[in-house]
Amino acid sequence: MFGQSDLQNKLVNYGRKLFLKGHDTGQSGNLSAQMEDGTVVITTNGLKMGRLESDHFSVVSLSGDLISGDLPNWEFEHHLDIYNANPKHKAIFTITPRHISKLVTEENLNVENVLPALSPIVVMRTTTLPRIPLFRSSGSCFLAEKAKSHHAVLIANIGLVVMGEDLEDALCNVEELEETAALRMQAANDNFRYLSNEEIAEINAVFAH
Repeated sequence: MFGQSDLQNKLVNYGRKLFLKGHDTGQSGNLSAQMEDGTVVITTNGLKMGRLESDHFSVVSLSGDLISGDLPNWEFEHHLDIYNANPKHKAIFTITPRHISKLVTEENLNVENVLPALSPIVVMRTTTLPRIPLFRSSGSCFLAEKAKSHHAVLIANIGLVVMGEDLEDALCNVEELEETAALRMQAANDNFRYLSNEEIAEINAVFAH
C-alpha cells in the first residue's frame, strides 16, 4: 500500500482510466483505497471520474470519523461497510458502467445474479453479481454480508460497487464484468450458452477465490 499523497495520485489516474475506457457514464462516482494504517482515502462529493485532482479526496477512519478533507457524501458508508466486512478488499469503485447499467433495466431480472457467467474468468473473479435495493445498501449488514463472498454488488439507483485487493485488481474486475455484459447484449438471450452449475462448481474448486 501507499502513503496518502501517492494513493491520491493513483486514485486520480484510475478515475481517468475508468472514464476513458467508458466504464463510468454517470455524473459522479466514488473511488477509495486503504492506506497501510487502515484509514481510507476516498473521493469527496459530486466529482466526475475524468476530472479528479489530487486534492479531491478525504481521509476517514474505518469507524467513519473524518480525519482530513471535506465530509464525503453518504455513499462513503458503503465503502466502510465493505472494508470492515472483508479485509481482503483494499480498493473500491462505485460507478455506473455503460453495459451493466443497461442490463439492469431488463425484466425478470434475477436479483441473486444479474449477470450469469459466460466464461471461466468471470467465475474466477466474481461467481455471481447480486443486486440489492438502495434501502438495504447502507446502515445495515446486508451489503457487508454480500461483500464477504463477492467482488461486486449492484445497488439499485446507484450503480455498481466493485472491490479488489488493490486498484488494478478492482479495475480488472470492472473490465471482466463489462465485457460479459456487452457480450450478453450483442445477441438474443437464446443464443447464449451460460456455464452450468456443475461447471461453475468445478471452476471454483480449482480456482478458489
